[in-house]
Amino acid sequence: MDTSFDPRTTSNFGAMIQQWGTVPVSYLQQFSKMSYTYGYIGSADLTMNPLLPPGSFVQVDESRNQVLKGSWRSEYERPIYFIETRDGYTCSWCTQSREELILLPHPLSPVPPRVLRVQEAEVIGQVVGVAMRLGISRKEGDHDEDHENRDSDSAKAHSRGDEHKRAR
Repeated sequence: MDTSFDPRTTSNFGAMIQQWGTVPVSYLQQFSKMSYTYGYIGSADLTMNPLLPPGSFVQVDESRNQVLKGSWRSEYERPIYFIETRDGYTCSWCTQSREELILLPHPLSPVPPRVLRVQEAEVIGQVVGVAMRLGISRKEGDHDEDHENRDSDSAKAHSRGDEHKRAR
């Protein structure tokens, strides 16, 4: 892994991998005709949250780097693009004219839309796969603290039950 990796920022993960290790050639052949790269949604990138929450890994099809026009029945059908800007990488819905690329965040995201000149951004490709954690709405530390409190409450309740039995 590249030592410059910062988990707060969205990154082109495929470009950062330095060593894959031992992988059978027959396994790699299935990827030879695919033009995928992989991205990581940084912890500070809320652009597509909650659809693509921070900490997600995305698979990007680099052959799908043209912004599609159209209407979609739901947010799940609308293409999400992996974009490189002068500020770094991001994932977003997009609309494009000859001169502008408009990055459209998820409606529940606090991130405002961004209007960029076409020369200021490159559509790397379309997000075609995602790996993310489910059911995580708070920091892990808060979750661990809840377990400790629950375990403590359970021990107290168990202790009270023992006292009740002895009182009889």
